[in-house]
Amino acid sequence: MMKRLTFILVSCFILTGCSNILPKSSEITKLSSLSLPKLPSLNLYKPSIIQGSTLDIKEVKKLQLGMSKEIVISIIGSPSIIDPFHQFQWDYINHSTLNNGGETRYRLRLVFTGDFLSEIDKSGLEDLMNMY
Repeated sequence: MMKRLTFILVSCFILTGCSNILPKSSEITKLSSLSLPKLPSLNLYKPSIIQGSTLDIKEVKKLQLGMSKEIVISIIGSPSIIDPFHQFQWDYINHSTLNNGGETRYRLRLVFTGDFLSEIDKSGLEDLMNMY
């Protein structure tokens, strides 16, 4: 019984493969005039990815030379990186990918002499300043 059913199915496939079932040119133009319904587009949610220190430019502007490390931490928080080879240099680094596709990168470098702030390098804060 099973062999007979298999034989019939295979025969149908072989015989239909030999027939001329290509559409005529007039039928092709009729098919192309049909419009497909528009499908709604999918907007995937992409969360913002924030890596590093998040700084507020208003807080950064409060920094002054001669401040102690404790005061600096209370104003802008602890640094992203304290390099063991440059123990008196603190780096606040941020690389963020926003959900609208934009990127934000900035770097603030603070140098201390002893426990007091002796240099403020804001040269890497252009992206942060452009946000405000």
